[in-house]
Amino acid sequence: MALSAIEAHLTKEESLYKDLVDVLQTETENLVSRDFRALYETVGRKEHILKRIELSGAERLKLVRDAAGKLGLKPGPKGEFTLSEIIERSGPSADALESKRNIIISLIDSIRELNHLNGLIVRGSLDNINKTLGFLGNFLQTGVYGQKGAFDGFASVKGSHLSEGA
Repeated sequence: MALSAIEAHLTKEESLYKDLVDVLQTETENLVSRDFRALYETVGRKEHILKRIELSGAERLKLVRDAAGKLGLKPGPKGEFTLSEIIERSGPSADALESKRNIIISLIDSIRELNHLNGLIVRGSLDNINKTLGFLGNFLQTGVYGQKGAFDGFASVKGSHLSEGA
C-alpha cells in the first residue's frame, strides 16, 4: 500500500515537473520575443508551479518515512530515509519506482538547463541596456556653468561690457 502511494505521488510530481519545463520554455520564448506582458503572466504561472512542487516534496517525505517504517529500514546518519533505500527494498515495485525517479531526475536536469539559458538571455539583455546607456551618455553635453558660477569659456566677460552695447 505504501509503495503504491509513493508511485502515485511520483507520477504527480512527474506531471508537475513537466508543467515547469513547459512554463520555462514559454518563458524563453517570451524573453526572446521581448513580450513582457506575457512574461509577467508566465512568471506568475512558474511561481504557482514551484509552490506546488514544494508542497509535493513535503508530501513525498512523509510517504517515504511511512514506507521506510513498514519496510523496517533504519534512518541514515541525518535521521532521514532516501527514496533509493525504499526502491532497493521494494521488491516487484522497484522497476516502476526506479523508472519514475529517473524520469523526474531527467526533468530536473532539463529545468536546470532552461534556467541557465533564461539567465543567459536576461544577462545579455542587461548588458545591451548598459551598453546603450553608456553610448547615450557620450552624447551628454558638458555643464554650461563652471564651479564658480562663470560661463565656461566666457570667464572674462564682465557686466560693464554688457552695458556698453545698451
